[in-house]
This record gives sequence, C-alpha cells and structure tokens, in this order.
Amino acid sequence: MILFNRLRGTHDIFGKDAEVFSRVERAAREIFTAFGFEELRTPIMEEKELFTRAIGAETDVVQKEMYEFEDRSKVRVALRPEGTAGVVRAYLENNFDKTQGLAKFFYLGPMFRSERPQAGRLRQFHQIGVETLGTDNPYADAETIHCLTSFLDKAGAGGYELILNNLGTFEERSRFKEELKKFFTPKKTHLCEDCQLRLLKNVFRILDCKNEFCRKIIRLSPPIDHCLTEASKAHYGVVCSALDSVGIKYEEDPYMVRGLDYYTKTVFEVSHPKLGAQGTLGAGGRYDALIETFGGPKAGAAGFAVGVERLAMCLSGQEEKKETYEKSFFIATLGETALKEGFKLLSSLRAQGLGALMDFSAKSLKSQMRSADKNKSRYVVILGDDELKKNVFVLKNMEDGSQKELPLEDAAGQLLSLRGGA
Repeated sequence: MILFNRLRGTHDIFGKDAEVFSRVERAAREIFTAFGFEELRTPIMEEKELFTRAIGAETDVVQKEMYEFEDRSKVRVALRPEGTAGVVRAYLENNFDKTQGLAKFFYLGPMFRSERPQAGRLRQFHQIGVETLGTDNPYADAETIHCLTSFLDKAGAGGYELILNNLGTFEERSRFKEELKKFFTPKKTHLCEDCQLRLLKNVFRILDCKNEFCRKIIRLSPPIDHCLTEASKAHYGVVCSALDSVGIKYEEDPYMVRGLDYYTKTVFEVSHPKLGAQGTLGAGGRYDALIETFGGPKAGAAGFAVGVERLAMCLSGQEEKKETYEKSFFIATLGETALKEGFKLLSSLRAQGLGALMDFSAKSLKSQMRSADKNKSRYVVILGDDELKKNVFVLKNMEDGSQKELPLEDAAGQLLSLRGGA
C-alpha cells in the first residue's frame, strides 16, 4: 500500500515530459544568451512583504494565492508566486545597480500559487523569464518582446498571438481608475461578486475578469488612451515602430491589463489556441517604479515570463530545431535614426543565427565600446549619422583593433560571412 502521494496541484516530471522541459530550457539558454542575458537563481522563499509591495496588496495573488508562513525567527515568509520581485531584490542587494547599472538576467524554476488545479494551472508550476534592469529606453521593451518571440519560435510554439497595450504611468492610471469607478459604480449589480469587491478594493482588476457578462460590460468602458500623456504615447509608439521594423506581428487591446500592479507603460501577452480557456502562454511588460519601490535608484526595467507547463502543451508533435547562436557582434549607434537602423540589423543578425547585442542604456560611443568589451564581442558595428549619409557602417575588430568601412546594403550578409572566424 502506498503511504504517500504527491500533493494536489503538483506533478512529477519524467519521460517525454522531462524531455520537453529540457528542450525548452535549452532553447531558453541559447536565445537568452544570444540576447545578452545572464542566468540568475534566486531563493524559492522570500519575505512576504517583498511580494506584497511588488505585486500589490489587493491583488488576487497576494490576497488568495500565496503560500505563506511564519518561520522560527517570526518572519512572515512566502514561497515565490512569480520571479520578478526576487530578481529586483537580488539586483539591489548584490549592488548590480552600482557596479553595472544596466543588468540583464534570465531565470527558470518553480513558482507557487494556491489556485484551483486544472490543465495548465498548477499550484507548483515552472516559469522561464528575463528581466532588463536599469533603462527606460523603449527599445528595451521591443528587445524584450523580440526575445520572447524568438524563444517561442526556437522552442517550436508556432501559432501564438502577441497582444500589446499601454498602461501609462501610475499617475495616469490613477486618473483612469477614477473614470472606471464612475463607469462601473452604476452597473455594480450587473457585475459578478468578485468584480463587486474589486470595485471597492481595486477597480483596475475588473478589466482582468473572465466572466462572460462582465466582459460585455468591460467592452463598453472607456479605454485608457485619453488619460495618457504625450510622453507615454510616444514611448509606446517607439516600441510599436521598433517591432514593425523587424517584422514582429501583434494586435493591440486597450482593455488588456496584467494581474500584477507593478506594470507601467508597455504590457503584453502571448496566447496560443492549443491552450483553450487557459490561453495565456506568457506575458510581461515595463515596470519603471519597482526598483525605486525597493529602495533603489530611479531606474526603468522590463521583462517577461513564460509558463513552462503551458508551453509544453503547445509543443506536442513538433521536432526540435537545430540552430545555434554565437556571441560575436555588438551594435553601437549614435543618434535616433542610427538606433532604429541598428535595431533592425540586430534582428537580422539574430535571425541568421548570430549572437548580437546592443546596450540601450549607453549614451556615448565610448560607453558602448566598454559594453562590447565587457561582453567579449569579437566585432563591433558602428553606425552614426555620418555613416548613414555615406550608406556605410564601420566594422571594428576588437581583437586586433583594426576597423574598416563596409557598405550598409546587405550588412547582415557581410557579417554572416565572418561567422567562421567570429
């Protein structure tokens, strides 16, 4: 007679399931490394207050789903329900904000939420994600989204849909919340019980509701657009323009919000038809205030997380692609026009299987060259206004210091020819 069984909402991973997990993790390491992310492993347990402050005290995650307890030191401890808060804590505690400024990490591992178990929704589940910390540049948002789609493509999860929205700043959201209260209060009796409580505690969470009748009312509510400043709109516009320039397809949904309160400006979700009702495969966005909330400097950040169990549901019957990435090229730009062209070249190189990096937080050419040296890039592509006028780029060999001008036309093809020696 078996004495013990696994707890409800957990699972043992073995056989083909373990092979899929390994495949997904290999794809993540290849893509994330090519995008310049380094692995970071944080503790499974953290102080409960870390998550309360990051996620929001009134969110369902904190109110209903966290596993928490008091340890022998009388500290309230929680099993991590998500990865971002721990990464930001590690960024500050280990002084990456002082020694690096810009830092790019990826993580993978188990998370915990006390939810009703069902397909694609477990109490112990696994996430893979990335975080870029220390920049408010909208191209970092675009790179984060590009990293997500590249990872899903590498893993073999074709057929997904990318959805974007602009949530603005906390100040803009405050104005939006007041408008939502005015709209939903007269309709309170038509909302589900959960949404009636959300109206009192956090009206923004109503937009998350999946109840059919609530969704109909939500679609009649005012969108956030008219509460946004020109600065927020411009930031989001650059993100969309950057995605357009590298051929990433997306839809926009003004009613799409994330379930965690720390998000600002750009937010996004990826859904997949194989997941049915649990359609969200991964999600993320920008969170410009979280670092400061934890006692750090005022610094922007962006990231995403993908549920591994849900991703595995999308991979049945698909063979693993045999592609490799090499960490060889660094793109240094001067000026906005050059930045846009450099971002397009960055995408082209990665599509050819070449590792290529940019530092969106660096202001000067000198600081970008330091980043290239730190990342041990073999070649640096230099693009500025002068080069664009002449329709050329400068290629610098970091090993021997030599450099030369090359035609900008088919730049990716020319750099690909250097792959054997990179």
